Amino acid sequence: MTTAEPATPTLVQGPVSIARQHGEACFHCGAVAKKLYADGCITLAGSDRVWPIVTCGCHRQAVTS
Repeated sequence: MTTAEPATPTLVQGPVSIARQHGEACFHCGAVAKKLYADGCITLAGSDRVWPIVTCGCHRQAVTS
C-alpha cells in the first residue's frame, strides 16, 4: 500500500486545443496516429475542472524521488 498523495493537476495558462484537452491527441506534440498513454491531468486557468491528458512518449515527465 502506498502513502503517496495523488499528483496535483498541472495548471495550464494558455489556450489548449480541444483534442489535446480531451485526450484524443498527444498533449505535448498533438500526434493522433501514435499509441497514446496516460500522462497525468491538467486544469485550465479560471476553471476547477480536471482533464486527464495523454502522450505518445515524446515528452516524459520528470521523476521525483
